Amino acid sequence: MEVKRSLVSAALWLFAGITFCQAATSSTPMWGVAVLEVGSNPDARHEQLALRDCLELMGIPYLATTNVQEATRRPLVFIGGILLNTELSAPERETLYAYVEHGGVLLATQVQGNEFFPLFGITRATASRTNFRLQFTSSDDPALRYVNRPEERTISLGDPKLYSETIWSTEYVTSPGTRVLASYENRAAALIVNAYGRGLAYALGLGFKETTLAPRLARSFEAQRHWINWFEPSGDVFRLFLRALYEENVHPFLLVHTVPEGKETGLCLSHDVDARESFPNSVAFAKMEASLGVRSTFFVTTKYFADDTDIGYYSPERVKWIRQLKELGFEVASHSVSHSLLFEGFPVGSPNVTASNYDTKHPTLFGEVRVSKQILDRDLNQQTTGFRSGYLIYPSDLLGTLEASGYSFDSSVSAQWVLTNYPYFGFRKRSLDSEHSQIVVVPVALDDSRGELVMREFLTAATQQEALRTWTDVIRANAENNAITCLLIHPTDITYKLETERQLIEANRGSNIWIGDVGTVARFWRGRAQLQPSLGKGSDGRGAITLNLKQADLPSGQTLVIEATHGAAVPRVLDATGQPIPVRTRVTKDRVFLLLP
Repeated sequence: MEVKRSLVSAALWLFAGITFCQAATSSTPMWGVAVLEVGSNPDARHEQLALRDCLELMGIPYLATTNVQEATRRPLVFIGGILLNTELSAPERETLYAYVEHGGVLLATQVQGNEFFPLFGITRATASRTNFRLQFTSSDDPALRYVNRPEERTISLGDPKLYSETIWSTEYVTSPGTRVLASYENRAAALIVNAYGRGLAYALGLGFKETTLAPRLARSFEAQRHWINWFEPSGDVFRLFLRALYEENVHPFLLVHTVPEGKETGLCLSHDVDARESFPNSVAFAKMEASLGVRSTFFVTTKYFADDTDIGYYSPERVKWIRQLKELGFEVASHSVSHSLLFEGFPVGSPNVTASNYDTKHPTLFGEVRVSKQILDRDLNQQTTGFRSGYLIYPSDLLGTLEASGYSFDSSVSAQWVLTNYPYFGFRKRSLDSEHSQIVVVPVALDDSRGELVMREFLTAATQQEALRTWTDVIRANAENNAITCLLIHPTDITYKLETERQLIEANRGSNIWIGDVGTVARFWRGRAQLQPSLGKGSDGRGAITLNLKQADLPSGQTLVIEATHGAAVPRVLDATGQPIPVRTRVTKDRVFLLLP
């Protein structure tokens, strides 16, 4: 089936410049994508939140509205909520039908109202909780342009070995002519597209809440296929599906880039200093990295007391090695006080705990995060902003406790466990009803151990080349999606471990990969969230991208990406006052990167 581009789009690049539509009227098409929010119950609100979260993570500008007329003035509409017959009035339903018939593109999740079935090419929809896999069966639809690897073409929705039921899904029975783009393991249709008039209607049988948001709260029914050292895109596939739909149907498309300095991908370097030999060894790793022009983050355990697990290895003679890291310009972050396997069961405790009154025999979350920060702040004369828990354990109240203790980023989860390779803003508690946290979470994708509680080594002297192949493949897979790969190496060895990291950096560094520390990624992500670009006209009537910030307030390392169109001039970038912003440009086959100052 030939996929038709929307006829509604009015933001077309013409001749040597950009010509936009006149001031919008009630019927004038507008540029961009709309999120049409339907329903107000908790499930609908969570689905709307998840959809907005996906678009923000992908850097897609959008309008969220409950007004059908307003939404359908744009070439692409995503439905936020479940399409039941009771959610929209008859005139609103007719507006949606007419919108697609005249060239609009529509996506809805879990379509269950039969009044919408003809629009999507459905004859029956059935809810299920027994679908544990989804396989993409088509490769020629532009909406699946990023679904190109085996790990992406078949994704996990839960582990059937551990659960008899998993997330809610909807199985579609389709009308003749409706294309099935993905199916569940029982061959029922999971993603379909129907050509209705001049437009297209996509129906996905899964919600964004279940596939992208809940996994970040460790509620994915153990959908990860491996704990670590694996490319796990089972959550990111749905975000990339949205990005592909946007790029195919909104012209010119505009994105806020997901990698610092406009690079294709990023490699984030980190080390956990949680053993006595790791303190002096850290300096060797830092010097090697500095010789290659890169920096990393050292997460230091401040275990100053002896117990039945180990000695108190955070001692004055070892602190001198950590001070050398600071002198070399490296970032030092917290790896808790006790590095305990029981961390998830610790009570929250008092926020007033200090190093002088912390009862280490009765540990708490606040004790582990506040006291470790106080010790590092004191010994290194710094403000410690980053945290990683021992064994990547993620207690329910962790992010709220970190936020209250003065941290700004966390790296206590594996990318496989949360089903995303992108940084994100978490929740203060592991609940969708919790408040959003200001903590940026940077997931760990690669680890020199297997990441299991019984620490079987992934990287050994005998497995160097195998580890390099695996790690490089994950980095390159993430590069295809403009995602960032975070590497963790424990500096317990300065022979094969150090040499493996050196080879990894040398093999992958180049003009189109950013390599650096975790804190820089987190600061980039926090700054990125401030940007809200819009595409329109400047005061002189010429096409321009307008930002919501003054030039002096722009966060560093940010890049806008706009579609490259034959014969079109690169648009100007204006700040919130309408003043032009000087940008550096990089042009690829289909897009222009605008690097902000």
